[in-house]
Amino acid sequence: MTGARHTRVFFRWHGTGVSAHEEVKVIGSCDELGGWDPSSAIPLSPVQEVEDCWWTENGIRIQLKEKFEYRYAIFAGDDFLRYAVEHEEAHCAVATGRSLVLEDDGGRCRATGDDEVAQVRAPSPSPSPSRQISGQAQSPTHSPRTSPRMGIRSKSMDLTQLCDVTSEDKAFLVFRSLPVVVTRKESGEWQVDKISHGAGTALPLLKHFTQTGLAPGEAINVQVKFIGHPGVCVTDPAERKQLSELLANHSCIPVYMDEELVHKHNVFSEDYLWPVFHNMKIFDSTITGDAGMESFDKALWKNFLALNNAYAEVITTHGDEDTLVWIHDYELVMVPRFVYHRNPEFTTGLFMHCAFPSTEVMSCLPVREEILQGMLSSRLVTFQTFDYLRHFMSCCAEVLGSRHSFQKGGILQVEHDTRSVVVFADHFAIPYKHLVKKLTDDKVVERCNAIRSKFKGKTIIGSYDRFDCFSGLPLKLRIFHRFLSEYSSYRQRVVLVQYIRARFSDSGRQGMVGLEELQKMADETNKAFGRNGQPVVEIVVEDTSREKQLGVLSATDILLDTSTNDGLNLIPFNFYAAHSQDHKGVALISEFCGCSSVLTGAFKINPWNATSVLAALDQALCISPENQAERFVKDHSYVSSQTLVQWVHKNLSELKVTRNSSAMAVRNSSGPPHIHTEEVLSAYRSAKKRVIFLDNEGTIAAKARWQIQSGNLALQKQGQPPDPHVLDLLQTLVNDRCNTVVILSGRTKDTMESWFSTVEGLGLCAEHGFHRLLPRTLRDSEDRGWRAAAMMDDNQEWKTLATELIQQYVRRIQGSILEAKACAISWNYREVGAAGIIDDVALELMRFLDPANPQGLLHGYPVKVMMGKGYVEVKRADIDKGAAVIKTLEAVGAVDFVLCVGDDRSDEDMFQAITEYFQRPPKEPSLASALSQSQASIKKSMQGSMASMEGFDVSPSSAASPKANAERKSTAPSRSVAFTDDSVDMPATAASPSPVDRTVRAHATQVFTATVGRKPTQAKYFFADIHEVSTCLKKLATQAIVGSFSRFASMPDINMQVELQSGSEGEGEDFKLGRSTTASSFLKKPLGQV
Repeated sequence: MTGARHTRVFFRWHGTGVSAHEEVKVIGSCDELGGWDPSSAIPLSPVQEVEDCWWTENGIRIQLKEKFEYRYAIFAGDDFLRYAVEHEEAHCAVATGRSLVLEDDGGRCRATGDDEVAQVRAPSPSPSPSRQISGQAQSPTHSPRTSPRMGIRSKSMDLTQLCDVTSEDKAFLVFRSLPVVVTRKESGEWQVDKISHGAGTALPLLKHFTQTGLAPGEAINVQVKFIGHPGVCVTDPAERKQLSELLANHSCIPVYMDEELVHKHNVFSEDYLWPVFHNMKIFDSTITGDAGMESFDKALWKNFLALNNAYAEVITTHGDEDTLVWIHDYELVMVPRFVYHRNPEFTTGLFMHCAFPSTEVMSCLPVREEILQGMLSSRLVTFQTFDYLRHFMSCCAEVLGSRHSFQKGGILQVEHDTRSVVVFADHFAIPYKHLVKKLTDDKVVERCNAIRSKFKGKTIIGSYDRFDCFSGLPLKLRIFHRFLSEYSSYRQRVVLVQYIRARFSDSGRQGMVGLEELQKMADETNKAFGRNGQPVVEIVVEDTSREKQLGVLSATDILLDTSTNDGLNLIPFNFYAAHSQDHKGVALISEFCGCSSVLTGAFKINPWNATSVLAALDQALCISPENQAERFVKDHSYVSSQTLVQWVHKNLSELKVTRNSSAMAVRNSSGPPHIHTEEVLSAYRSAKKRVIFLDNEGTIAAKARWQIQSGNLALQKQGQPPDPHVLDLLQTLVNDRCNTVVILSGRTKDTMESWFSTVEGLGLCAEHGFHRLLPRTLRDSEDRGWRAAAMMDDNQEWKTLATELIQQYVRRIQGSILEAKACAISWNYREVGAAGIIDDVALELMRFLDPANPQGLLHGYPVKVMMGKGYVEVKRADIDKGAAVIKTLEAVGAVDFVLCVGDDRSDEDMFQAITEYFQRPPKEPSLASALSQSQASIKKSMQGSMASMEGFDVSPSSAASPKANAERKSTAPSRSVAFTDDSVDMPATAASPSPVDRTVRAHATQVFTATVGRKPTQAKYFFADIHEVSTCLKKLATQAIVGSFSRFASMPDINMQVELQSGSEGEGEDFKLGRSTTASSFLKKPLGQV
């Protein structure tokens, strides 16, 4: 509650004239700043990284909304010398928000990275060890939107200016093809030439600007090498070596592959990925008109992966961890994944030149997870426009469950597995100055004059489009026909000149309109509106070059773009460059073209709305010179300011920042390290008494889904129980009498029992510990029922209030649900989508429910509110998984080994409780209690040993007789805890076992707390995913079997024939599964399949 009423204020000051023996302090009008009393001034620490700067390392807690004055002063010890700036009026400030940084240093301290973001996230001193979290008073560590490397990323982004690429940096530019042409001479030797500057091709331009001898500012000042396919298939090792040496002279590294692999890769890229990335549902024949596309070709997908893997092999062979690897476009989208698997320390970036689909379309792709994971294996993913970036984040959230977070400076990143991947929007830039110089080329001038002469006296409406289904060519021809029909005054005054450049692999499997049909449409328009043999529509299909394109665009008066989906389309940029001398020309650009978001002076049109396009054409033809000039200058100034060299430097610099931030993360990250399974196994093997706590969904089972169940308040979670082989692992671990295994979940006890009833002896905690079923090691034979926590008097009242409020959110937020439990009420919005927006709604709900907020709905109630991944939950303050594990540890006593694994916010209570439990100071038990505890421990050990022997034929001994067994059962002392549905957990009394000496326990106990996926956590380690958790459990279970066999192998006179008596509980349980079922069910599986 205190944190909600105060602001942490940080002071920063820069000044000169402070000697080495002097000290800088801040003094102010409020009590926290000394009330202008010099003896109570707050000292500032010098900033090591910035000269003549001082700051407060820890924030000063000042009353929220309090207005105060302050000044900086110079002291010698406790003696006041002078104010830092004489004759300066006091600064005024108001304490607002959770934190406030007063920058009186001119922003100099920002460059150190130790900014307010890192300071605010530092744990503040707490007056009590309470773990209660309610509303915004909770620790920022538990925020579901916090990045695992948020502080580190903030530091690295502040160093952006220090991370500009230089001539010392090495970079690989990875494309599908190399920027050269490889041919074989008549003599049989290889020849390498420059590739022609084809329109719309980035490669030759990039190659041009990497060569030496260019003017300063016109060259890419980085050691660049190109990686790609040389365009020829070479199998002979000697020829490969010869060609590689020739290509090295052109800064090129070839990727050699056989011709069939390249062909199948191209087919998959063009027929599957390219239309999907452009928002086409290719597996719907009603859209594509091709029934053959309804099935996914797995063989082509494997070839696609094989080619991407070949690129990754070349990259890792020729590069190192200091090389910036910049991979381009969708054809190589899986290369980052293969590079990451080979060496995760490589710095890879991915630039998507094409569009990116919506979640609806991406979800139709059978390999959607693999594609997204491949992209997220990069450290930086860049898109042409923010719209495509937004689609990507939505796909990651819906398909992979990955969330995004914002960092200081506008940095946006996606959190996935153990990585924080920066996403960025920055469109490709044309080489403006280079194009302007080309305008005086003879070929350009001749082409322009020829077109103008042919259509002299007419306004030329022109365009230069690719031949594909997204260029909107049929729409354009229909619209122009209708325009001449409805606007008859323009029939003899305008002409449409449509130039088409074919794609390198035109395919008829994408619902494309053929060239013959396009020509037929043009002929119909010419027949209807042409006069004296003069066409009003001309279609030209040609192999293009930069000179041809500039000639066409220079002759064009009005550019008409009707693309229905285009990644960027550089034609409008080139159009403005082509008219840089006369400043004439008007552009009509489709809203679905990527460049429409940056060209604000052009007319924006919806090609599907023909009426609006006709009106825009009419406006463009009748535009006043002033309006035309204003629109042109607006876009021309933008295009001319963007250069290709700047674009390359900017993207490589961003990539370099991620590399440097990674290095900082290794040195400074407070995040948990990856757990070493062998270390866990070694500790497990040496321990004599072990406790294992496991969360269910997200840890040993998949995450939950939702389903409608009648009779409940709303939707309910459709549970995800563990796989059968995981249950086998649990049973094997439970069968080892040295193990206490407990599963903790937020599920109801009925659900938990239905999932885990087959695992005999397993401990269960339902609803975060409200209902408990003790493990075999802590119960007697009769203790098999559930125990519930004591109910509070006002339990139903707070639940009613919370339910009424959450139901309003359920009615308004489609897809969200309310989940009612015995001790908690949850609002779940995991399936809603639009996570970034709904998270803000969830934070607002937390504020309304916050019991620490005097205006909150539940103010004064003994509850707490927490926000997890996709849910907000209000529950009793005394019920959480942390309290449940403490009860278990207190009951078990001294242990040698503890493993605790979870994945969600609710599991943080476990991690914190276990950490605090083994850090408590020792309690000195009395002699009587120590002896009582010792006797109870011996008696319990003897009972366990005898129980484990009941299934064997031990001869000669009367202890194995039925009569003896019955006597043992009848004389067995009953435990003080009863487990029935009516039993209630009460606070421990004086009769409870005394705490053990925690000094000895803390010294001897090996404690492993781990979360699933790297994230801000109080756990010591993290597992990468569920599969790694299962693998660890399998190794522990295998060791349990080996240990059990080794224990009984040395026993004399034991008949290994096990006889399970159906009427007796607890007999021979050590061998029910661990010796037979388990060995046949999971030990035969390889570790990778667990």
